[in-house]
Amino acid sequence: MSEFEKLRKSLLKKGELFEDNDFVCGQSSVFYHETPPFQFVWKRPKELVPNPVFLSDSPNNYFNLSAGKLGDQWFASVIGCLRTTKGLFYRVVPADQSFEAEEYCGMFRFRIWWNGEWKEVLVDDRLPTVNNKLIFIQALHGNQFWTALLEKAYCKLHGSYEALKYGNSLDGLADLTGGISEAISIKDQTTRLTDTLTKFLSMTSIITAVVATIGGINTYIRRL
Repeated sequence: MSEFEKLRKSLLKKGELFEDNDFVCGQSSVFYHETPPFQFVWKRPKELVPNPVFLSDSPNNYFNLSAGKLGDQWFASVIGCLRTTKGLFYRVVPADQSFEAEEYCGMFRFRIWWNGEWKEVLVDDRLPTVNNKLIFIQALHGNQFWTALLEKAYCKLHGSYEALKYGNSLDGLADLTGGISEAISIKDQTTRLTDTLTKFLSMTSIITAVVATIGGINTYIRRL
């Protein structure tokens, strides 16, 4: 029995909700350097919506996410990409957890590729809000919370939400897939682009695209 299963069994028996002492619900877990002009209030999904859902498996919801007012767009694109690769997705986001009464204890788990191995990260479901709304990554419509909870697990490994502002999509893709990421400029591939993409696809690579505007407009493909 895993640590997650032991804790969940114990919490359900006691009728208690998990509180993560390793990633406290305080201002320092959000911003350790900057000082925003407002205070965060940490709330569980059941305090935000009547019927929260951990995950909906409908393809219509695969890109149903937003970076939020303070979230990082690069991380939103990474988890959006992960959502389309079913095998990898369920390795990172185990499906055996929900907000149903018989399973819910305020604790969720995720697996992240960390220092050369898959690390299981446990978090409670208290999320930072302002004016009773999530301000980091969230479902664009509806009541799914796997996006916000996965972001919290990733922030826990890095120490805070602010730490993600110094991240990038290549590192994020590697951390959530266990693969090797690479950026290739399309500008340098004008005559060989089709051959390059065919080669990557034959290797079952995950391919995404991004437009970079630093130093002029250029388009890159990213692969794993």
